[in-house]
Amino acid sequence: MRVVKILNNNYILAADADGNEYIVMGKGLRFSYQIGSELKEESIRKTFVSRDEKERGRWQQILENVPDSYAEVIQEAILMADRAMPGKLNGQIFITLFDHLVFALERLEKKVILQNRLLWEIRQFYPKEFALGEVMIAHMNDRLHVTLPEEEAGNIAFHLVNAQTENPNMEQTLLAVRMLKDIFRIVQFSFQHSIRTDSVHYTRFVTHMQFFLQRVMEHKMLSDNDVAIFKQIKDSSPESYVCADRISDYVKKTLQVDIPQEEVLYLMLHISRIIS
Repeated sequence: MRVVKILNNNYILAADADGNEYIVMGKGLRFSYQIGSELKEESIRKTFVSRDEKERGRWQQILENVPDSYAEVIQEAILMADRAMPGKLNGQIFITLFDHLVFALERLEKKVILQNRLLWEIRQFYPKEFALGEVMIAHMNDRLHVTLPEEEAGNIAFHLVNAQTENPNMEQTLLAVRMLKDIFRIVQFSFQHSIRTDSVHYTRFVTHMQFFLQRVMEHKMLSDNDVAIFKQIKDSSPESYVCADRISDYVKKTLQVDIPQEEVLYLMLHISRIIS
């Protein structure tokens, strides 16, 4: 690939022999290459491609206009996430989260604070991503001598959660978090007592629900294969079945999709553990 345009210290626009354009990220690319130079493989940290020319143009504009001091620190923060979650994040996060953090810093300069109304939910249901968001915010605050609010840790967590899906879609991620909150309320209502959120069974239940909703949204639900155990669990723990059925009905109405019996079976198993 050859360098087509220098976007900032660490991002350039490059093109391959067929004329396909890519945004390339690497350490100090501006100081190592000039327009027309052949790009060495060892200089490339990440490569991004968009078939949408309009979107690619927007990315270029974002990367070109950000102050160098911001760009350097934001890249450091995003690389922290990449190292903490190796192989889990979709590459587009290096652009989408970059864009978000630039906007967050601009809002801070203008003293504009936007409340994250799902802050409790993201902290509750995605604690690892939220904790990583806090570490990234602390790093940026320290390096840039600013005070980004806690809400931004929640916003970063949304991006990290979204980037772990096969086809990242922020609207679906926000919907999934709201649905997790509603499902948690269904469980509490079903058993009329508070659920211990510090138990390993609760953690496993939340993890299961995250993947369950992801499967539903991506139309990759478990099929009804061997469900002979379904009746056994239903008879031995009828209260778990009632709760699982309520959750299944809620998801069906919200997403307009039928829930296979095998998915309900796994819901029952997890529910029976968190209430025992």
